[in-house]
Amino acid sequence: MNPSCPDTRSDDRPRPTAGRVGALLALLAAVTATVAVAGPEYLWPLFVFPLVVAALYFFELGSLAVTFWLGNYFVFFFSFVAPPTPAAVRQAVLGTALFFLAGLLLGRIQRRHHRTQSELAASSLTDRLTGLYNYGTFTDYLHTEVTRVDRYGGTLTLVMLDLDHFKEFNDRHGHEAGNELLRAVGGLLRSLVRESDVAARYGGEEFAVLLRGDESHGYELAERLRQAVACLTVTVRGEPVSTTMSAGIATYPTGARTETELVERADAALYESKRRGRDRVTIYTGVASEADLPVSLSA
Repeated sequence: MNPSCPDTRSDDRPRPTAGRVGALLALLAAVTATVAVAGPEYLWPLFVFPLVVAALYFFELGSLAVTFWLGNYFVFFFSFVAPPTPAAVRQAVLGTALFFLAGLLLGRIQRRHHRTQSELAASSLTDRLTGLYNYGTFTDYLHTEVTRVDRYGGTLTLVMLDLDHFKEFNDRHGHEAGNELLRAVGGLLRSLVRESDVAARYGGEEFAVLLRGDESHGYELAERLRQAVACLTVTVRGEPVSTTMSAGIATYPTGARTETELVERADAALYESKRRGRDRVTIYTGVASEADLPVSLSA
């Protein structure tokens, strides 16, 4: 990797939350203590609760962990508290195996259900090509954030981004290469924006990022994105190809009176970046009451 280019690798693997792990451990401790006090005959009814919780939140791995702990605890209980009889050992082994199979099945069903629900939710909110939010989701979020600023104060910054010469890129390298470039840019945006920000594919080769903060925060992010795209390459017929990105920035409420005007100001700044040579970031510096003030070049 070029040392001047940012490292945008990210690990998207889901991790269980500490709260869920703590709740499961507490439940296991409660069942263990209850069996220790009340006797092993209470284990099988109590086994159900941690097993279901583990399968629902941790899928097959959770079922395995709960069954291993409580199954072995049951065997140890017989070993140290009462003389193990062949019938008791068979009961413990058979019961543990059956509970494990039930938990494994429940965990697998829950995993598939969770994946299906996630895919359905994502398909309605995100752009399938880039994985970013789609235009409709973005406009809904923009309206919500503008309303929040009107009610509680603060500043909202919109960054509009556009790939330079994308039509020529498609004409030269083909539409599949263009799609691959869009997918790669979507991955860059997902890795570089904060969780509190919203990145979306606004349309075609145009993207938008909405963040809480003033234009300095927007400029810092836009510069990182511009530099990352300049370093980005996709392979076409065995050869690496690349492009650049231009950006425009506007803020609410200092630079726009409405959410529609905010988009227009950011678009005007983006156009100015294109007009002045592309591969740069421009901040709109006009105020809401002076609609004809020009944008100013910031990079």
